[in-house]
Amino acid sequence: MSPDVIVSSRGSADAHAASTRALLGLLDEAFARVEATGTPAGRFQLGRGACRVVADDAAAAARLTRCMLAADGGAAPAECTLAILSGSTLPGAIPPPWNLPHTSPRHLERLHVDEARGLRAFYDIDRRFWSIADAATRRGLFWIADTATVPFWEEAAPFKVIFNWLLAATPATLVHAGVVAHHGRGVLVAGPGGSGKSTTVMAAVAAGLGTCGDDLVVVDEAEGMWMAHALYDAVKFFPADHGRVPALFREADARPCGDKQLVRYSDVAPGQLVRHVPIAALVQCVISGEPTTTITSLAPGAMLRALGPPTAFLLRGAEQETLRKAAALVRSVPAFRLALGADPAEAVARLGAWIEEGCR
Repeated sequence: MSPDVIVSSRGSADAHAASTRALLGLLDEAFARVEATGTPAGRFQLGRGACRVVADDAAAAARLTRCMLAADGGAAPAECTLAILSGSTLPGAIPPPWNLPHTSPRHLERLHVDEARGLRAFYDIDRRFWSIADAATRRGLFWIADTATVPFWEEAAPFKVIFNWLLAATPATLVHAGVVAHHGRGVLVAGPGGSGKSTTVMAAVAAGLGTCGDDLVVVDEAEGMWMAHALYDAVKFFPADHGRVPALFREADARPCGDKQLVRYSDVAPGQLVRHVPIAALVQCVISGEPTTTITSLAPGAMLRALGPPTAFLLRGAEQETLRKAAALVRSVPAFRLALGADPAEAVARLGAWIEEGCR
């Protein structure tokens, strides 16, 4: 069923609801195809729970789940299902284009949001793929016309928008940040591209500390404690930055990922990718230009500006929920400014000692 709808004479609200029904029909059609012809691709960690992945293209599933974490034995039963459907396999499995009527400003982005129903959908017109999530039925869909056009960022952080949409109605959210873990404590490291966030995480891993990731992690709160959860087993860095990238990573068997190199933590430091850790502190990462690293207190508002807008910009479609949860995190956990010195190893030594002291 193509998501074509006729604009209702009763107004744009009815037309928007009709678009939601059309997209739900598209979701049902895709799931019927995958359940009939596909195979299970595995159970993968998503916050405190797990997501079951099924696919009609085993090669595409292996490629797209390579940097995801298989759910461990202690993970909760799968709380959602993600279907991968490829037009490269079955005849007639090409996804329909975006043909929805304009009933929302977000439709200019090829983004449909129905918060009341919990349905969100995005169509990439250049690469011809749909990302759809339905919170009510806990189903997500990635339907692409040709797997040769899968964007490189989907290999390092696959389905991030779908996962954030599925988490929107839960206490959890993705955040655009990394985590350094040490002595059972986690420090959430936020900052824009070029702030030293990934370099700091890689240096921490090279020094024997742990991480939940360098770019995207899941956070949630339960019984007054905020936790960070690993989602992706991947780190990316520019080849030109080899002087600041630890040898552990720059000498690894890396894959091209756009203009960066991609390495899996599990390939270079097995056991140092920490699945879950309590968050003891939040830090805004900046490059100071000074020889040594300093850690100073930071106002919650400044921390929220460092964490909230970059996350909302990266993960469109659930901005309100994401910002609300980021604000709650910042109100609950102390924030600091991590002004990085010239040497990543010195910065991590300072950070590690600070964590050992209780982040004080």
